[in-house]
Amino acid sequence: MMEMTRTGLAPGKPLFGAMLALSAMTFMLPSGASAEDIKLSSSAIGRPPIFSNTFVDVGETMGYWKKVGLDMSFRWFQRGTDTAKAVVTGDVQVGYTATPVAVNLIAAGAPIVIVAGMPNQDWIIGSDLPNVKDCKDLKGQTVAADGINNARWLFLKSEAESCGLKLTDMTPIDLANAPLVKAGIAGQVHTSVFHVDELAQIEFKTGKKWHLIPVPASIKAGLHYGSVLASKKAIADNKEGVIRFLEGWILTQRMMSSTKPADMEEFAKIAAKAGSFDVGVAKGAIESFHQINYWVNNDGLDEKQMMGQANEMVKDGLLKPEAKPTYDKLVDKSLYNEAMKRVEKMGGMK
Repeated sequence: MMEMTRTGLAPGKPLFGAMLALSAMTFMLPSGASAEDIKLSSSAIGRPPIFSNTFVDVGETMGYWKKVGLDMSFRWFQRGTDTAKAVVTGDVQVGYTATPVAVNLIAAGAPIVIVAGMPNQDWIIGSDLPNVKDCKDLKGQTVAADGINNARWLFLKSEAESCGLKLTDMTPIDLANAPLVKAGIAGQVHTSVFHVDELAQIEFKTGKKWHLIPVPASIKAGLHYGSVLASKKAIADNKEGVIRFLEGWILTQRMMSSTKPADMEEFAKIAAKAGSFDVGVAKGAIESFHQINYWVNNDGLDEKQMMGQANEMVKDGLLKPEAKPTYDKLVDKSLYNEAMKRVEKMGGMK
């Protein structure tokens, strides 16, 4: 009989061929990863998460990333600027941030690209003051709107300009996310730029109904909301991992956008647990988000909206006209397209 080696293979060419095959497999995968267990790190906004970032909890609870063979880890920040910076510095490989932040960084030469997005704004401007009911009533008011040049601040600026006001006509204060909700419940904030779910939490806890300031449709339609960033280094070194992340992203967006009662019930439970608030609040918020098509079942990289956001930044003096990135420089749609093919092949969420 032919002598067998400890590998179970005969010596000579068969073993050499097996080594070549193993070498080829190793070459195709990111360093230190197997086909079943590729690691990827991401940044997100929370804790607790804002509703756009509940994709993290949905993906983990439903096991979507495990399903596609990805070992995910998340780093949480309170600001979208910080989630984006973590991608730029290489602390994480992908991350979620507000689109203006992404556009600004790419314009400045950061080695990152947008690989998916959420195009539709959920910003609302609310007040519990009886004399603040429309845009012009914001004059002289203190308005919570995040830090200078952040997403809420920019949204408030666009709203003010729509009725002939400037931000200097009011007093914007830097307050957002969980601290904003706490301040609203405590009666320390009376007018603010909110996420839909933030105001829902405040109204539920206080039993008080806030007025919504009308926002021109042109503002929401002409601006792009949120972006998923990937570092170019991550795409070069771990392209498979980024694609698998987007597979999980697609599955989370499908589940969250579903209007099936069972899906909405499950999503509300996940969101309520993640945000530490009542399931009824989550259900109401989800219904409101569905009305604005918050979770879209496509790459979310609408060119008109993205370039509209860039043009608005030029108009506001936040971006020099000559520095404005082209659409092709802002986005890479190929990774999402590959992820979508795989999701469709596996039969969606089944």
